[in-house]
Amino acid sequence: MAVWGRASVAALAVGVLALGISVWGGAASQGERVTITSADPKFTRPIPATVYRPQGAGPFPAVVLLHGCGGLEQWNLDWGAWLADRGYVTILPDSLAPRSLKQVCDASGLDFDEHALDALGALAYLRGQPDVIPTRVFVMGWSHGGAATLISDKKPFIEKTAPAGGPYRGAIAFYPACRVFESGGITSPLLMLLGGADDFEPPAACIKHGEELKANGARIDWTVYPNVSHAFDAGYDRTVQLSGGRTVHIASNAAATADAHTQVEQFLSERSK
Repeated sequence: MAVWGRASVAALAVGVLALGISVWGGAASQGERVTITSADPKFTRPIPATVYRPQGAGPFPAVVLLHGCGGLEQWNLDWGAWLADRGYVTILPDSLAPRSLKQVCDASGLDFDEHALDALGALAYLRGQPDVIPTRVFVMGWSHGGAATLISDKKPFIEKTAPAGGPYRGAIAFYPACRVFESGGITSPLLMLLGGADDFEPPAACIKHGEELKANGARIDWTVYPNVSHAFDAGYDRTVQLSGGRTVHIASNAAATADAHTQVEQFLSERSK
């Protein structure tokens, strides 16, 4: 577990700004449009998805990327292109569009389990691609997709769904809905990147269960960024009013975003061999 101190956050933020570094580099905004089939037998509509591929013949490791409750946004696609620049085939399913949904932040229509089943459809698609190493496919998600990522790594889910080729190689959850992660074991290495000041999806339950799993030998780690809000890598600041009068905050943080990129690249690289 890592907990950032204020000095380390400030120092990295100054370094990023002083050097004029863009965490996205030259990532392209366009990808290949495909459709996939969800592993949910109750949902049969084709799911649109965007695929980014590295240059060269491959085969490459790959990552399924799961959007947040607001749907697939440009910064999610930028992550996909950024990872492709580093040698990963990436796929980003849009789980809201075929369900005629605009968002599920303050509405129903897409359960976390359903999102995880859509991800299994993306996993099957990638494992059928000639330029993908089928045993080196990861899952990574943000917020709603982060919760689906946690579910995707849980033993009961994998045992029940029995994906062809086995579980994911590893999982990375950004500021997930931690209520889905209060019990049960995991099937592959897990990294969680959490905002210490997240008032939308507070990280306490993720940390508590993470400590329990780690004490029992699970391959799990996490970083809590102090004073950092939800969706810190989205690149915008918003105050969102939810039903019942609840107010939540989204605030970008350059230092946490830069560190998250470093951790994601290291996590994937170490487990892609």
